[in-house]
Amino acid sequence: MEAQVEWDIPDPSLPIRQGDILIRRDVATGQVQEALLVITADCDIKNNKYGRHLACLRILSLDDYVKIVWAERKLEKLVFEESKKLRAQLAKWHTRAQGTPSTLSIEAAVEWVRREEPNSICQALVIPESDTKKMQKMLGRFRAALAILQMQECSLMKYVEFRVALTNQDVKACRQEALKQAKSEPLPEDVFLLPGLPQVERFPCFVMLREIVGIAPDSVHFRTMDASTNESMLRVGRLLPTFKYAVSQAFGALYSRIGLPVEYEQRRNIAIEGIASITWG
Repeated sequence: MEAQVEWDIPDPSLPIRQGDILIRRDVATGQVQEALLVITADCDIKNNKYGRHLACLRILSLDDYVKIVWAERKLEKLVFEESKKLRAQLAKWHTRAQGTPSTLSIEAAVEWVRREEPNSICQALVIPESDTKKMQKMLGRFRAALAILQMQECSLMKYVEFRVALTNQDVKACRQEALKQAKSEPLPEDVFLLPGLPQVERFPCFVMLREIVGIAPDSVHFRTMDASTNESMLRVGRLLPTFKYAVSQAFGALYSRIGLPVEYEQRRNIAIEGIASITWG
């Protein structure tokens, strides 16, 4: 068996501590339903100062992270950006039709396209015949993309299908492009990657630093035979000190950050852009 450098398996006689890896399984199939990492401080556990529940962080496999978390964020951003473009186009023709600046909101624009056919919208906006075909095509694609959001599929598939509906791109090519994008982007600050965990699929796992789950201490068991119900949490490992403290540090740093005003961030970005104008000599 290949040696692990991130975790070990503590003796069943040892009490629960920060860094313990817990799983909940279907007792009939043995399939892992949930994986958690205890984040409550050792001193609080030892002195029984954590209330009625231990604080844990949710652990997701690489597949679930990309299909759910990463894709949801990308889909939300894409929908917002495309909705802004839609609103700009509709507002342009709306302004021309009524002779005054359009007050059409993004939400109203999206709902209008969802509710009415493209030709009806073009007629209402009095769009010239020379521009009608192009506008109907854009509205039709966006309407088809909106229908994707109602599908009961994973967020990654929704993200891909939404892009396909807008661009008419090949589905297979779009899938590969999305995975390539996920691979190339740096990890966000609210996750901690672990290459693997005991009794969890042999894929990298992500500790979700924002997803805090409370569990009752008496639901935790240290031997497989004692975790006899689907609600039982079984300890399957413990992070070694280096990684336990690294996760704890990342968790603390995330929640101790001070939010800065948008105006400051804009001025900061302008100042950084000034580097390009530095003179030589």
